Amino acid sequence: MGSTVAAAAFGALMTGAGVSDSPAQAAIAPQERSGVIQAYRIPAGSVASALNVIADENDLHVLYDARLTHGRMTPGLSGKYSVREALGALLAGTGLTYEFSRDGQAVSIVLAQNDAGTQTDASGATPLPTIDIGAQTNGRGDDARARPAPGPGDRYTGYTAASAAATLKVDTPLLETPISVRSVTRQTMDDQQAISVGDAVLTNVSGVTPLPNLLDVYKVRGFSVSQSTYKNGLIELRSRYLDTANLQSIDVLKGPAAMLFGRSEPGGLINLVVKRPLETPYYSIQEQVKSYGGTRTTIDATGPLTADKSLLYRVNAEYYRADSYRDFVTDRNFFVAPTISYRPIEQFRINVDFEYQNKTWVDDYQLLPAVYDHPANIPISRYLSAPYLTTNLTNHFDKKRIAYDWTYDISKDWSITNRLSYTSVGTRNGNVAGAAFNQITGVLNRTYVYFPGNTDNTFATNLDLKGKFETGPLSHSVLLGFDYFSNYWGMKSQIITPISAINIYAPNYYTLDLPRGGGYAHSGEQWTGVYGQDMISFLDDSVHVLLGGRYDWNAVSSSGSYNANWWSAYTGYKTADTSAFSPRVGVVYQPLPFMSVYGNFAQSFGSNNTSNYSLPRPPQRGEIWEVGAKAELLDKRLTLTMAYFDITKTNIPTADPLNSTLSYLIGKARSQGFEFDLTGRIDDNWSVIANYTHDDVRTLEGSSANALAVYNGQLASPGKALASSPRNYGNLWVKYDADDAFKGLSLGAGLTVTGSALGDNANSFVLPGYALLNGMIAYTTKIEGVTVTAQLNVKNITDTVYYPASQDRTYIMTGAPRSFLGSLRVEF
Repeated sequence: MGSTVAAAAFGALMTGAGVSDSPAQAAIAPQERSGVIQAYRIPAGSVASALNVIADENDLHVLYDARLTHGRMTPGLSGKYSVREALGALLAGTGLTYEFSRDGQAVSIVLAQNDAGTQTDASGATPLPTIDIGAQTNGRGDDARARPAPGPGDRYTGYTAASAAATLKVDTPLLETPISVRSVTRQTMDDQQAISVGDAVLTNVSGVTPLPNLLDVYKVRGFSVSQSTYKNGLIELRSRYLDTANLQSIDVLKGPAAMLFGRSEPGGLINLVVKRPLETPYYSIQEQVKSYGGTRTTIDATGPLTADKSLLYRVNAEYYRADSYRDFVTDRNFFVAPTISYRPIEQFRINVDFEYQNKTWVDDYQLLPAVYDHPANIPISRYLSAPYLTTNLTNHFDKKRIAYDWTYDISKDWSITNRLSYTSVGTRNGNVAGAAFNQITGVLNRTYVYFPGNTDNTFATNLDLKGKFETGPLSHSVLLGFDYFSNYWGMKSQIITPISAINIYAPNYYTLDLPRGGGYAHSGEQWTGVYGQDMISFLDDSVHVLLGGRYDWNAVSSSGSYNANWWSAYTGYKTADTSAFSPRVGVVYQPLPFMSVYGNFAQSFGSNNTSNYSLPRPPQRGEIWEVGAKAELLDKRLTLTMAYFDITKTNIPTADPLNSTLSYLIGKARSQGFEFDLTGRIDDNWSVIANYTHDDVRTLEGSSANALAVYNGQLASPGKALASSPRNYGNLWVKYDADDAFKGLSLGAGLTVTGSALGDNANSFVLPGYALLNGMIAYTTKIEGVTVTAQLNVKNITDTVYYPASQDRTYIMTGAPRSFLGSLRVEF
């Protein structure tokens, strides 16, 4: 018992320990926190759950033994109290009391003394030994898996998150927010061995589906998020090859996010939250081995650089190499991401992030044609590109990123935050695209596209001022912000040329194709935006009204000289300047402390659509109406979100199937549906992630051509479903953590079910529905003070052949067959 501490809730509590993101707490001296007055709405329930709230609200370490709180209940608390008053009221009649540490930063929950001055529980049982506050446990009272104290960079986070401050830019609890946000936590990524961002978000968040492309782009609520991937709140333009090695969580914000982030897609936004250094030294080395010759080595090291822990560091690194189930495809990747955190005074903190990534690969371009009304029946391992070109002219990606974010607490209620990032990317890459296809003979004409050298430089920054104040019965939480973004993209000697055709049923890989032709182009864009929002709370903090708006100034320019083999020969300069106002209005009502209902309306301002660089097109616009409900169940261990949404989007660019360098605009499309997410821990042994989406995504205004022209040109026309938009899909992941004699053993199983979808905007073929079964087994033990975890994940256990997404009749993704991923992780 002497080594047992901070049991059931300690892991969750310590995520709020140390330094709070809340200016109201971070600005208060530790010795003064016990007297701070806070408003509480704590429902009746377990003592452990109530202590969670006290810790979160007051930035305290709350330490106790699981056996002290097991089975003890509290009637709850409503009103304004100091910390001491709140603890006294919650623990009254439980046989427990509290003791503050000398510096006021920690509270120990202990047995109350009887009249004789000895400690007993409520029944007079033998007192438990003294708690040793130097030990760390796994949250169930055992120390078999000794862990570093949980914090903003810990990997034992559970499956659910109570807030998404990095994405919403405020630390309002999600239960009080009229927006649907889901977080994929670090522990979720580790349990499922999610290497890429796609691995993490595609099955763990409702409304997210794959999209065939050369970038890390997905669809959220039926629409692409091609311009809506962010890292720590700053845009990752044309994001690609994103890794999870240095990510703490991945937040998916549903619906238009333009009010907070400017130009974005109406379906949603993905924000990558980077790991932060820990005050407690922690080191991890993991080796993973996967099917098709894949290996991945990752390291994670963190700790203080100074004795007073004001300067912290963290380094995450990865080396990855793998072949593929597809012939000729290879991948080699090196990634390193050091981070420094500095807190010279209590009111100021800064994080500085660096990233370097170097990747060489043979592209797995999803070249697969449709035959009549279904994907061609050929082995999914068959490579329909031109290996003579792709293996000799390998693709290369070199990325450098530097970023920082700092926060200064002006007072206990006001703070200012500044973020900045600069990213420089150099690439050379090529791919083979499909052109005309003869469905009878199986002959596919192809085009080769090669970029010998591209540069892509992005600068982004923002400044946020947030604070709290009251006006009579109204409590205000305000956010005022400014941001600026600029990008320069230069393309050198792009070569587009027809190459030899290939028979998909009997491919000949020994044809000699030599690229020819070329050109040069460059483009630049920038925007400036100002925004503000106010969350107004009243009626005993049961009603919350969000009012917000943003104004953007947006500019796009382009110039260049192009070869006649490409578009029409062009030399010149074009600029498109656009400004827009993006409002958001939302309301939340909490009839009970553990549940809320909400509604919101928002509009978005999207990217300028450039079908070629001499002709900028009007920007996309989006609009949403959404209603939903949220709940925190089982003492806040389990979260539930349900939402009905109706989204419209205008000016949608769609690739011209007859000319891949051009695009046309769909006048208007609509995504209308329902979704739910259930995430968290059922009890100490069982955890669950479950989600379901019903979404009808179709064109409202499109081509008015006759049916034959629509089919031949794969055009979007009114009433047609958008390509690769299943109506129904859902996922279930369940994990069991054993205890007692099998302590350290974890078992997991996942099921993905996706209905059929139409493969192109003309709805000329069908992607059949499918079901996938995944599994996991892991065992964690401690060997001479070192924590060792062995794990095996199996994906697509039944070896199902499936087609997760498509763009048109020649661009169809194939799903990976059954694959194994084993790992050995050492932590100390």
